[in-house]
Amino acid sequence: MNDPLAQYRRKPATAAEQTPPPKGPDEYMAFDAKDKVARLRIRQATENNLSRSPGYCYLLDVVSSGENVTEIVLVYTFLMVLVRGTNLQPVLTALEMSTADFIQEFDAHRWPKPKDAKAPFIESIEVIVKENGPSLSDGDGMAKAKGRSLH
Repeated sequence: MNDPLAQYRRKPATAAEQTPPPKGPDEYMAFDAKDKVARLRIRQATENNLSRSPGYCYLLDVVSSGENVTEIVLVYTFLMVLVRGTNLQPVLTALEMSTADFIQEFDAHRWPKPKDAKAPFIESIEVIVKENGPSLSDGDGMAKAKGRSLH
């Protein structure tokens, strides 16, 4: 008896067909965008791979440096994030539309230098915690982010 739906039924995967998921991108990506994002993951290239995830709902302003975007400042209610790099226009657009899933600082220990000179490239990310805002605990050395007070 022929089963007309056989082609649509799931087949059990065999061990030979299963491949392990990739452990991470082999190449550096300054950012990635998605349709719906509630938080921006900010990845700094520090010894302890410090990362933050502030919500877009706390983002008050996005400031950029003219047509050839080389600097972006994200102003949150409790912190500021200074992003410096080259070709940052696509990053700026994704941040303004609240679709940037993450931004990450280039780390020469993890990735080779990108070959595409036109691709977005983040040289540095500096996080400045606002005075009387959330503070970093120094218990595990995580407070070695470049935190300064704002006035």
